[in-house]
Amino acid sequence: MPLSLGFLFVTLTFFSTIFGGVFALRRFGLNINLLFAFAAGALIGISFFDILPEAVTLSSTDGIPLNIIMGVVVVSFLAFHALDQCFLCLHTLREDQHGHAPPVRGMIKASGLSIHSFLDGVAIGAAFHVGFELGLLVSLAVVFHDFSDGLNTVMVMLREGSSSKAAFRWLLLDAITPILGATLTLLVSIPIYGVGLLLAIFTGEFLYLGATDLLPEAHRNETSIKLLLATILGVVMIFATTQALHI
Repeated sequence: MPLSLGFLFVTLTFFSTIFGGVFALRRFGLNINLLFAFAAGALIGISFFDILPEAVTLSSTDGIPLNIIMGVVVVSFLAFHALDQCFLCLHTLREDQHGHAPPVRGMIKASGLSIHSFLDGVAIGAAFHVGFELGLLVSLAVVFHDFSDGLNTVMVMLREGSSSKAAFRWLLLDAITPILGATLTLLVSIPIYGVGLLLAIFTGEFLYLGATDLLPEAHRNETSIKLLLATILGVVMIFATTQALHI
C-alpha cells in the first residue's frame, strides 16, 4: 500500500533530524557547509524535476489551468517567506533592553521549524497518495532538508542561552512532527482532485527552503568551487534518480 510505505519512509526523517541535532551538539569533523549546499541542490532538483511536473500533470487532468498551478507555487513561496519574516519580527520584539534575546526567542524559532517539519510529513503522505515514485522522491527531499532542521533547532536554542537538555527536547519535537503530519494524511482522506494543488504548494515550499534558506546558509562563511559542485551534485543526483524511477 503506498500510504503504508509513506509512513515507513517518513520514519527516516526522524533519524535525519536527530542526526542533524546531534551533529550540532557533538560535531564530527565534517564540513557542514558542503552538506547544506548538497541539500539545497537536492531540494531545487526535486522541485523542478518531479513535484512540479507531477502537479501540472494531475492538475491538467482535473482541468485546472497551468497559470493557476504556477500562481499557487509563487504564492506558496511568498507565504513561507512571510512566515519566516514573521518569526524574525517576533524575535526582534522580544529582545530585552540590553540587546539580548531571552530564551523564548529560540523557542519561537524552534516552533517554526517544527511547523515546517509537520508540513514536510504532510507532503510525504500526499505524495504517496499519488504513487510510490513521487512519494520516494519527496521523502528523499524531506530527509535532506530535515537534517538542517535538526541542526538549526539545536543551534538556535543554544545561541539563545538554552541548555543542551532543553535543546534536545525541542529536537525530539522537531523529529516527531513529520510523523504526525504523515499520520494525518492516513486519517484524513485527501481527494485526488486536490493533490495537484497540494503538490504545487510543496513545490513553492521546497524551492524556498533550498534557494533562500539552505544555499545562503552554505555560503555564509565562504564561497568556493566545492560548495558550487556540491549543489550541482544534489541537482544531478535527483535528476538521475527521477530518470531511473521513470524507466
